[in-house]
Formats: sequence, C-alpha cells, structure tokens
Amino acid sequence: MEKNIFEKKFILRVSDFSCFDTLKPSAILDFFQDVAGQHADILGIGFDDLIAKDLIWVLLRTKFDIIKNPKLYSEVIVKTWPHAKGKLDFDRDYLITDLDGNELIKGTSKWVVVNYRTRRLTLNSHIEYNCIPLSKKNYEEPFNKLNDFEINAGLKCFEYKTLFTDLDHNGHVNNIKFSDMILNALELNSTEEILAFEINYLKELQKDLTIKNYVLRNEKEIYVKGVASDSNIYLAKITLK
Repeated sequence: MEKNIFEKKFILRVSDFSCFDTLKPSAILDFFQDVAGQHADILGIGFDDLIAKDLIWVLLRTKFDIIKNPKLYSEVIVKTWPHAKGKLDFDRDYLITDLDGNELIKGTSKWVVVNYRTRRLTLNSHIEYNCIPLSKKNYEEPFNKLNDFEINAGLKCFEYKTLFTDLDHNGHVNNIKFSDMILNALELNSTEEILAFEINYLKELQKDLTIKNYVLRNEKEIYVKGVASDSNIYLAKITLK
C-alpha cells in the first residue's frame, strides 16, 4: 500500500444503522475519523506526535455524499488521502467502497492545527506529511463555509445537555456527536433518506452545557444550527433524496 493513501476494512454493525436500516451520519464520520487518525500516525503527524509539541488537529468542516447505502453486516473498505497543504488548512478526502471497488460514499474534510493549551491557530510549517499528497480530489468545487440563518419562534428546536461520554481526548465534544444531535433534531421518517451531509464546526463545546439545535426545512434541503451559551457551535446542511 502506498504511504500517501490509507485503507481499512470494516464490517458494518447494527449500531451503525438507523431504525430504517440506513447508515447513520455518525457512523460514516466515525469511519472517516478513524482512518484519518491512523493515517496521520503513519505519516508521523498523529495525535501523539502533535501533542508532544502542544499541538492538536481540529476539524473545521466535513461533508459526504451517499452514492449507495451499504447493507447491514456487509464489509466495506474505507480509504483516505491528504491533499497538498494550504496556507493554514489541510484537506483530506475519503472514499467508502464495497469489496469489489464499487463506490458507496465519498467525502472530504478540512482541518487546522491549534495549540492545545491556548486553542489558537498555528502556522502549517509545523506539519510535514512525509509523503507526496495525491492530486485526486472527490470534489472540484471549493469547500466553502455554510451560510448562517436567522432563528425564529417557528423553528423546531431539539435541546441536548452534553455528557462525559461525548468528550474525546482533546477535551471537547467529539465531532461525530453533533451528527447524532442533528439526526435526533430531524427525526426523519422511513421515506426520507439522506443523500448528502455537510457540517461546519464553529466553536468547541464542553461538558455539562445545553446546546439548542434549530432546524430550518426547505423541501429536500434542511439546515440545522447548534447554539450554546449564545454562540454558534455548528452549522449543518442535509440534502434528502
């Protein structure tokens, strides 16, 4: 296997699926997070490598498109590769296929490196991939920010108080936990299937805080915003089939 691309096989479990037997966004993002972390370790820029310098990876944005939903207990291959680093950010792509190479899900993500103690952004000169990044991209269009929306009394709101089990080793609520909040806020029915999912992470969220998840629906496009302590925590866009 080439060093600039990493792949791992997974067997899909019951806990990866919704009550309608569709793969949950949190499961997809968990696969992305897992292979990104392992690949970073191989490239010498994993958690242990960075924390020794008081640095950590922080995810800014991620999105994916579902081409075909895999089946329960099926085996899939999850691949990931980094792009050439930008001025401050780092893009990384993902691809989930079946064992025959048929594409099931494609995605991308944008990361930055921050100081663990101050939480301030650092220059990317600290990071070297130790490989030649691939030029292959899942998306040609720029990965821009989502637009904010106004909150009004007519919007559905799902409240959630963050718990100890929501935290990761960076000391904040892990990024995949927000996708479960979003799914609980949406409460999709059996005829509503997610085609695409996109989320921007705007601010860290700590334990024992109440986050309000506001839902703005526009036919097949749904926007969700998480607000805690009068600050926007995330913005998300969900596209239905």
